[in-house]
Amino acid sequence: MSRVESPSSINTYKQCPRRYYYRYIEELPSLPSIYLIRGKIVHRVLENFFDIEKKIDSEDGLRVHLFWLLDKTWTENYSKLLELEMDERKLKSYYDESNKMLQNWFNRFRKKLRNQLENGSTFSKAFKHLTPIREEEFVSKKYDVHGFIDAVYEMNDNIMIIDYKTGRKGDMTPEYRLQLGIYALMYEEVKGKKPDVVGIDFLNHSELMMPVDDYLITEAKREVTLIHTKTTTENIEDYPIKTGPLCKWSTGQCDYYENCFPGGN
Repeated sequence: MSRVESPSSINTYKQCPRRYYYRYIEELPSLPSIYLIRGKIVHRVLENFFDIEKKIDSEDGLRVHLFWLLDKTWTENYSKLLELEMDERKLKSYYDESNKMLQNWFNRFRKKLRNQLENGSTFSKAFKHLTPIREEEFVSKKYDVHGFIDAVYEMNDNIMIIDYKTGRKGDMTPEYRLQLGIYALMYEEVKGKKPDVVGIDFLNHSELMMPVDDYLITEAKREVTLIHTKTTTENIEDYPIKTGPLCKWSTGQCDYYENCFPGGN
């Protein structure tokens, strides 16, 4: 029986089979990281933004709500952030960067909201129309792959899938393209219809969208099937080390660097 993969596990294998082995077969823990913790905070803010208990009927009210959520979620995770033993000024710089990301996102959301209002919608109806399905798990039983999609917009007959990225670059890499292809594959299997558009919201930059075609999904199926054939064994020797920039970089190193290179050799 094949292992149920995810876009993350598949891209991990493609980056380095040995890293895949340590993470998904031996299940060694990942090291705590400001990027991982901060990413979870921002994703949680965007997930909870649309769950408003009291009525808000203005852009300013929505903005206040958004940044209240940032402060609340940051505080809830502050003990984890302190465990990183990071300089307070450096930690504050990540908070400020997170604030800027969410402001960028809100500016895009505000434009969409205004377009709805200009077309005659009420504020509450416009907000509801722009509310996506958030953090929903999709599973392809046929291809043994699953994943949580950040945002799915089902507007009439138009389906759009968006994934949020908190990194500083804003390029549509092959890894991101494969992730989106797998999302499209899973959505089509579960819903019986291909999404029309998939894309990445680079929160530090802008949205990059692309249409879904048969080639994108076929490419995803091929990659998922290939990984399944390469990960049937649990023998570490079948997962070679793929050395490269991801082993060590300017701000850190792979979580399993010491496993691969004891003593840093």
